[in-house]
Parts: sequence; C-alpha cells; structure tokens
Amino acid sequence: MLTKGEFGPLQGVRILDLSHVLNGPFATMLLAHMGAEVIKVEQRDAPDRFRHAWMPVDADHDGYEFLVVNANKRCITLNLKNEDGRKLFLDLVRKSDVVVENFSTGVMDRLGFGYEQLKEVNPSIIFASSKGYGETGPYAGLRSFATIAMAMSGWADASWKLSGARGTQVFGPGDEAAGVSMALGICAALYHRAMTGRGQKIEVSMQEALMGFMVSHFHEHFEGMGPAGAYMESKDGHIATHLPDMTDALFLKYSTALGHPEAIEDPRFATVAKRRENLKLLQNTVAEWMRKFTSHELFEIFSEQKVPAGPVLTIPEILDDPHIKAREAFVGVHHDEAGDLTLLAPWVRFSDTPARIDHAGAAVGQHNEEVYRELLGLTAGDLKDLEARGAI
Repeated sequence: MLTKGEFGPLQGVRILDLSHVLNGPFATMLLAHMGAEVIKVEQRDAPDRFRHAWMPVDADHDGYEFLVVNANKRCITLNLKNEDGRKLFLDLVRKSDVVVENFSTGVMDRLGFGYEQLKEVNPSIIFASSKGYGETGPYAGLRSFATIAMAMSGWADASWKLSGARGTQVFGPGDEAAGVSMALGICAALYHRAMTGRGQKIEVSMQEALMGFMVSHFHEHFEGMGPAGAYMESKDGHIATHLPDMTDALFLKYSTALGHPEAIEDPRFATVAKRRENLKLLQNTVAEWMRKFTSHELFEIFSEQKVPAGPVLTIPEILDDPHIKAREAFVGVHHDEAGDLTLLAPWVRFSDTPARIDHAGAAVGQHNEEVYRELLGLTAGDLKDLEARGAI
C-alpha cells in the first residue's frame, strides 16, 4: 500500500518495454510518469532508431523527442536472437508484470516470445501489442507510420476538409492516440489481474485508435452536421470560439462584449435553432466584429464575461503563458549529453501519489549493470562474460 507523497500510483509495477519509435514508447512514458518501473530493452548494435530520428547526422546527443518519451525509463541492451540473451529475457519476464512491443505482426511469435509462449513462463504476464492495423484482417501484415495511420483512419481527409488545404502535411496524434489507448488498456488489465490473478493480451490498432479520437467527425458524418468550433481572425492573430450551441443568455453576453447587444434581437440569431440554421452568416458577422480587437483584448473581454474563447498561441507564447507558469506545467531536467531540457510535466495529476519526471531518456545500455545485478543477481564478471558472448 502506497503512503501519501510516494512517487506514482503504479509504483511496484515492472514493465519490459521492447517498443520503439513513438507509439509504444509514448504508452510506457505515461506509465513511467505514474511510477511504473519501465525497463527499455534495445539491441546494442541496433538501438531504437528514434534516438537520432530527425536529428543532424553529426548530432552529439539523442533527439528531444526520444528524450521526452523515454523519460524515467531504465535502458538495457539484450540480444533476443542470442541463446544466452533469450534466457536472460525469459528471466526478466518471470520478474515482470507487463511486456510491451510494437514490432511488425508475427515478429514476437517468430522469436518464440509471443503471448502464448510468455504466459507459459509467467502466467500472470500482461502482453501489450500495438500494430498499424491490428493483428487480423487483410492489412494485418502491413507496416504503418503515423502519417499512414492518419491517412487510413480518415484523419487527414477530415483535417483537409477543415483547412481547405488538401495534400498538405497533417498534424495529429498518429502515434500518441495508440499510445494513450495502450497505456489505458494496461492499467485496466492490471486492475483485472488484481481482481482475478489472470494476465491477458492487449492489442491496439493505430488506425482504430485514431478513429476513436474522431468522434466529433463521425458525428458530423452520421448526423449531417458541420463543425461547431471556429477560429476567428482578430486584429493581430486568431481566436478560437464556439458559436452554434450557445444559450441565448450566453450569446447576449457574447454579442454585448463585442459591442453588438442588438444581435440577440436579430431574427436570424435570436435562438439556438436560428443561429445553427444561419451559422455561416453568424460566423461571417462575428468575424467582422472580431477584427476590431487584438487577440489579447478579445480574451480579456470574453474571460470577464465567462464566455469560452481562447487565442491561438505559438509554442513560445505557451511557455510564457501565466496560467501554464502558475500550474508549473513544464519542468527543467538536466541531461548529461543534451544539457538543460524543458519537458512538459506529467499532466495526469494525483493528490496522494503524484507523478513526476526524474530524468530524460537514458543512453543505450546505461542501466545494464543496475538492472541485471538488481533483478537477476548477476555479478560484474557475469555481465562482462555475457557481453563478450553477444548476449547483451
């Protein structure tokens, strides 16, 4: 039982993380934020390629994105194709609660480490797997990346319909949606195991996870409705607002704040139904009102009236935002190679077992001695011998 103030509600849970790039590591990052012991497993001569993805070829440190999604994890090296390495891996499975992987479909089974094999070693193991399209269906054997998942889920098309800029790069949670889904599934499986003693396999499709994050777009499709939110141009930028479903009282506050209290008496805007019916006209009318104010002025006006709205902020503006500063939403972390980093703090907050970030992503094999000696009782000599034999 954790006592008040200890680090994270998942303290005591051990996770073997075989995942790479972003969707799997994002899931285990969330769990590491919440106190789980996450051991990232890499092969020394072929570590996670995400370490240097989108970095200069001569970069002297791992990239920011890798350092973020592998925060709080311990990194070890292990060769799953080496006989001694395979034995080590099974020994670690026996002492772990969860195995996470996002290799192509069939890789873990071919290695002899699929769920059916691992549950023979540890019957209570939770095996979490994420694939581009899942493990069944015509596309099961196809590889995918975030861009492809966003294309095949409808995310890209929905984004282009809003922006009118077809063919452009789409920003979205192509990997993160699956990562959040897998982390949630692991937490649910841990609870189920606590109740029954039984482990199980979790499977997440990147394509389906993204569709799960598109409920408003499916609403528009099935109900024939248009998007509700809008980004209005101000004197010096843009501000986000929501018009169609405002109550009459809120719309009166809204129009009055912008200097047009008479708008509520306009038969085209007098009721929710009429404002929805004349939404395009309403948006064009409000857009004219908005252009007379700066984004900051609009935010102050709407905040005073308790009207939901917010300026479109740049990343530097977010970092300097007084609300973000007051909540200490970012933390400073020092990394031996990358220097001083600014990382988004864990955004799921617990009153009794707070989440935290102790360190950014570790170097390849940085925790070999610590993990192998601590969990398996190996000596420095054992480790030297295993390394010479290509096991670690």
